[in-house]
Amino acid sequence: MRDYEESLTAIGSRLKVRPAAPQQVDALLERILSEPQYATHRAERNRKPRNLRVKSLAVLGVSAAAIAAIVAANSLMKPSFPETAYAATPPLMKISDEKNLPAAQVLEDIARRTEKLSDTSSWDNHFVQESWSLTTRIGGHQITSAVVPEHRDSWKKADGSIAWSVKEEKPKFQNSDQKKLWEQQWAAIGEPTTRTGKGGSSYSNPPDPAEMKHWLEEGSPGDTAGFISESLVQKLMTNHLTPKQRAASLRVLETKKDLKISGAAKDRAGREGLAFTVESDSSGLPSKHTLVINPDDGKILAYEEILTSDPGALKVKTPAVINYVTFLRG
Repeated sequence: MRDYEESLTAIGSRLKVRPAAPQQVDALLERILSEPQYATHRAERNRKPRNLRVKSLAVLGVSAAAIAAIVAANSLMKPSFPETAYAATPPLMKISDEKNLPAAQVLEDIARRTEKLSDTSSWDNHFVQESWSLTTRIGGHQITSAVVPEHRDSWKKADGSIAWSVKEEKPKFQNSDQKKLWEQQWAAIGEPTTRTGKGGSSYSNPPDPAEMKHWLEEGSPGDTAGFISESLVQKLMTNHLTPKQRAASLRVLETKKDLKISGAAKDRAGREGLAFTVESDSSGLPSKHTLVINPDDGKILAYEEILTSDPGALKVKTPAVINYVTFLRG
């Protein structure tokens, strides 16, 4: 079993798009399909990509550019499996009172409010997220006709071991044609709607506030988008932060380059917060990474990645949401 927390956020959003040889496709699919979790991967500049890891967004996702590399050169579906011209994607997050200003001072203001709060939460090591990925795979097939979010429950024990349960939510359609195609796709798959499993943790529990910078930088690439998607979001999947730890995390975030305050936003659970964004093409595709943060208590409510222009080999109309995680508990 691969380390659970490392699996939570990062194969595709950071991999350069390039054709894959058939033997590479077979090896990749074997690793991806071995566990019912979401995957992303990063390829640091001038370094060989690290081993593929599976994460919790959607079912068996490989975020944006990782699967694009394969889709560009190989068919991953059976010939008889019905496909769409363009994959269904969720509606874009609406941002009001739009801005495009440096984020540091706003984050510092939130951090100062947050560190004064008492930790009154009834934390019980139970974590809940709703998540989705463009490259969700169920039964070995990419679902293109509908947006099928996943509800993930994780329970973390004192020894770091984690049990998880993933349930597919109701599919969301944009029109009746998508619904008809979904029925054909689902009939061809015949997969259960709930899966369970166990894994291990590769990270220690969050440290004292003074050590939060080191903890967050561990395993993080140098750029801001990578820090957000592969460290901050990843570690929040199965770690509770006290108000002082949250404040320390926000102060680490405020030091990151090119992060902007974009305005007010509602996450997909209807909660209000402030949207902080950074644009990056380090994945090989131009994208925007957004965090929604509650300004009253410093909690990160949601994370989203949007493909902003050239979709490469991905069959989507841009701008398009390609990943999201909504933190519901923990």
